[in-house]
Amino acid sequence: MATLKQPQLGQTILALRQEKKITQEELVDRCNVSVRTIQRIEAGEVTPRDSTLKIILESLDYDFNQIQDRSQKKRRLDMLNVAWVMGTIYFLTGIAETFLDFYRFEIDLPIYYSWTYTSVKLIILATYIFFMFGFVEIGKIHKNAFLKISAILMLGSMSIMEFYDIITLFSNFSEEEFLLVKGIEGVVFAGIDIAFGVALFKLASELGDLSRIAGILQILAGLCFLSFVLGFIGLFILLPATILQIMLIYKVFDRLKAAQ
Repeated sequence: MATLKQPQLGQTILALRQEKKITQEELVDRCNVSVRTIQRIEAGEVTPRDSTLKIILESLDYDFNQIQDRSQKKRRLDMLNVAWVMGTIYFLTGIAETFLDFYRFEIDLPIYYSWTYTSVKLIILATYIFFMFGFVEIGKIHKNAFLKISAILMLGSMSIMEFYDIITLFSNFSEEEFLLVKGIEGVVFAGIDIAFGVALFKLASELGDLSRIAGILQILAGLCFLSFVLGFIGLFILLPATILQIMLIYKVFDRLKAAQ
């Protein structure tokens, strides 16, 4: 029998014992395991043998499949909770990023610009990683492989774009070279945008109009980026699209939390 890893196992057993309103001493009487062993298991210091774990779980009226399912739900809740919070930070930081990108090729930039620019880019990337992994998790929950793949592609393309921006800031790239590469990036990212939007749209049957509208806006933004001429409009469309995506992750999080 496979076991959960520490410290999740100890935390789960502790939660089960507290739900049953059983003290450690009472659990010892039920399963004939020493108090010290129970304490170390709950603290995440040791992983019990399968036979010991089975006795403890039976004493708490749980079997391994139940505790595994409980742990998986907790992990998903934690992931989705972090995802919508990080998505919010990403959205707010993205506004600052837009202004920094706009002023990038000004002649007399202040001395702190480069480090501010780099810091904002790294924050964008870090928060976006957690944001997109929220959709990877939603894809797992709803068995939507297309959403998982497109979210990973979104994450990969964003990583390349952000690192390129940072590297070229400290290198001898001309404005023309930079904009040419950004144009190529934009086309690739636009295609992934559209795929991600389609994946969100397909979730409408499970998650309702919120997912449908978020998907439509993401598709429209991608089409604008493909046209080049309407690229600036695409940026404005991404604002409500991102807000709806944050709300969508929170909706799934809230639904799972209520189902516990």
